[in-house]
Amino acid sequence: MLSRNLWTCLLIFAFSLPLHAGESRTETVKRIGEVVKYLSSDELEGRGVETEGIEKAATLILDEYRELGLKPGMPDGTFRQAFDIVTGPVRVSDSTKLVIMAGGSSRELSMKKEFQPLQRGGNGECSAELVFVGYGISSDEDSYDDYADIDVEGKVVVMIRREPQQGKVDGAFRGTETSRHSYIATKVELAVKKKAAAIILVNDPHSVPDASKDDLTSPGGFDTTSAGIPFAHVKQSVINDLLKTSPVSVDTADGAKKLDNLAAIAAHIDATMTPVSQAMEGVKADIVTEFKSEAITAYNLIGVVEGESGLDGEVIVIGGHYDHIGFGGYGSRARERKGEVHNGADDNATGTAAVLEMARRVALGPKPKRTIVFICFSGEERGLLGSKHYVKEPVYSLDKTVAMLNFDMIGTLRNNNVEVNGIGTAEEFAKIVDAVDEESPLTTKRIDSPFAGSDHLPFYQNGIPVMFCFTGITPRYHTPDDDFETINVEGVVSVIDFTEGMMRHIDDLPKRPTFKGRARTNRRQRNRVPYLGVVPNMGIDQEEEGIPLQEIRRESPAFAAGLKTGDHLLAAGDTSLNDFGDLITFLRGAKGGQKVTFMVKRGEETIEIKATLGQPR
Repeated sequence: MLSRNLWTCLLIFAFSLPLHAGESRTETVKRIGEVVKYLSSDELEGRGVETEGIEKAATLILDEYRELGLKPGMPDGTFRQAFDIVTGPVRVSDSTKLVIMAGGSSRELSMKKEFQPLQRGGNGECSAELVFVGYGISSDEDSYDDYADIDVEGKVVVMIRREPQQGKVDGAFRGTETSRHSYIATKVELAVKKKAAAIILVNDPHSVPDASKDDLTSPGGFDTTSAGIPFAHVKQSVINDLLKTSPVSVDTADGAKKLDNLAAIAAHIDATMTPVSQAMEGVKADIVTEFKSEAITAYNLIGVVEGESGLDGEVIVIGGHYDHIGFGGYGSRARERKGEVHNGADDNATGTAAVLEMARRVALGPKPKRTIVFICFSGEERGLLGSKHYVKEPVYSLDKTVAMLNFDMIGTLRNNNVEVNGIGTAEEFAKIVDAVDEESPLTTKRIDSPFAGSDHLPFYQNGIPVMFCFTGITPRYHTPDDDFETINVEGVVSVIDFTEGMMRHIDDLPKRPTFKGRARTNRRQRNRVPYLGVVPNMGIDQEEEGIPLQEIRRESPAFAAGLKTGDHLLAAGDTSLNDFGDLITFLRGAKGGQKVTFMVKRGEETIEIKATLGQPR
C-alpha cells in the first residue's frame, strides 16, 4: 500500500492538472481514478463516521474546494456544517415522564408498561391540553383530513396508528396495502407542520384488537431522527380510560352519539370516512422526554460557486455522501467479516469524486447563471442524516433551491447502461434528459420516481426537483469487496459528463423547473399483477444469475418475507427466473394473497423464502 505522503503527492498532482479543451480523456480518467483510489484505500478505514479516515477524506475534499476557489458555504466563513450522530446505546433519562390530568385527578403513567417515550420525537417537554386527531392524516387524494377543522397549535395531539379502512381490499388509502399516510414519519411531520406541542400515539384496534397483545415499541423503534417535540407511544387501555371521561362526539343518522372507546371510533371512521377530531375536554398532559447517548460530531462539507446572473438568488445543489460503513457491523451485508475495512469504492468514493469533478468544471468555467452549491454529505449510511440536517438548517433557502442533483454509486457502468432517476419530479426534466441523451454515448433507463434511499430524498420531500444517475448494485455492495479494482472509472467519467449536461440545461432554464410530486403508487392506475415490492438491478454484470434486487420496498410483501437488497431471485415456485420479464410473467399468472416459495441466492448460499403476494396496485 502507498504511504500517505505519496498519496497526497499523487492527489496534488492530479488536481493540479488544468481542465481545458486540450485535456485528453485519458488524463481525466486518471485524475478522477486517483481520487476514487485514495478515498477507498485501507488508510481511510472505510470512511466510517467514527473513524479517523473520514477526516482524511474531509481534508482531501476541503483542500480541493480551496484549490478551486470555492466560496465557503457557511455563514461563519467555513466549509463545515456540523451535526451530531448517535454512535452508542441510547438511555432514557430518569426525568422522562407522562402525567395525565382528567376529571380533577392526575395519573402518572408507568414507563414501559403504560407508555414508551420515542426518539423519533426527541428531547422536550410540554404541559398542554389534549386534542384527539383520529389517525393524524391529511390526504387530498382520499378527500380525508383529520386536521381540517381543528387547531392543534400548542396542544398534545392523540392519534391512532396506521389508517382507516385498512381491513377492506378496496378501502381508502390503498385498502389492505399500506399507503404513505400510515408511516410514522408522515404522521409526525404533519403534526409538527400543524405546530402540535407533543404527540401521543396509540395502536389501532384493527391491527391490535386484543388488549393482551397491545405492545409498545422500543424508544428507537420508529427511527431516531428527532422531530423536536415529545412523542410517546401509549397503551390502548390508557386512551380508552380517557375516552370514558371525555368521549368523542359524532353526528349519526340517529342523532348525536358519544364514542367512548377506540374500537367504536375506528368503526365510525371506517363506516363514514369522516374525521372526528376534537378537543378532549378537561384533559391535559405533562410530558417530559429526555434521551442520553454517546454521539460524535459529523460534517457536511459545503462549497459554493456563485452565479453570474443572480436569477433572484436561485441555487442548484450538487451532492453526494463521502461516508461509508467503516469496519462493518452497522449496515454491512457481510456480518461475519466485521473488523475488515469496507472500503466503499463504489459507495460512495465514486460519488464523492464526481462532486469534486463537477466543482472543478463549474469553477473553471463556463460560469453558471445560478449559484451552484456543492455538498459532500456525511451520515448518509446512518439514515441520510447529513442531508436531513441540511434541509432542516439550509445554508441557502430551500425556496430558492431549484434542483438537486445527487451522485451515489456510479462506479459499475455495464454496457453503457445508466439509470436516470427522478425525471418525473419536474415538468422540464424529460426534455432535458432527451437533449443530453442525444449527445451522450450512454443508454438511459428513465425512472420518473425519486424514491430511493439517498441524499436527494430529503430535498424532494421539501418540494425540490431532483435527479440522479445510478449504475446498479453488485454483490460487493456493503461488503469488504467494494474495492477500487472493481470500479469502471471510464464509466464514472461518462456519468459525470451526463450529469454535467443535465446541470447545464437546468442552469440555462429562464425559469426554475416546475416541481411535480410523485406518488409512490397511483390507486387509479393499478397494475394487473400481484404486488411483491422488489426493484431489479438492471445494470448488474450480465453473467450474474437470476434477478439481482436493487431495492426492497418498505412494508411490502417482499420486505415482510425477509428479502434483502443484493439477493438474487432464482426461481418462483417451479418457474426459473432469468430476468425481470420472467418474474412479471409469473406474477401475471398468480393472485393476490397467494403464497409463493422463492429460491434465493444470498451471498454464497441458496435459501428458500416464502412470501404472500399483495393485491395488485
